Amino acid sequence: ERPRPRDEPVVLGWMWLSMVLNGAVLSAVIIAVYFVSLIHYCDGQILQTEIAQIEDYNSKLMDARTVAFISLVWSENIRSYTSRSF
Repeated sequence: ERPRPRDEPVVLGWMWLSMVLNGAVLSAVIIAVYFVSLIHYCDGQILQTEIAQIEDYNSKLMDARTVAFISLVWSENIRSYTSRSF
């Protein structure tokens, strides 16, 4: 196969679209996971002022953040595996 021409971009238009959509979907899913984990761990509260009134709110907030971070790590691992496989 011949090399690509010098004036051809490394990342094509459809690749940019794919990257932006991947990032948008991943961001939306992780934010949704964070809201669900806030509801679960912080007694149904999602606003900072309401969470601050909960007893031991730092620990509960840390649990919700941990769930979101672990979800992000797992989803990135799965995404990297599937992008290399297909």
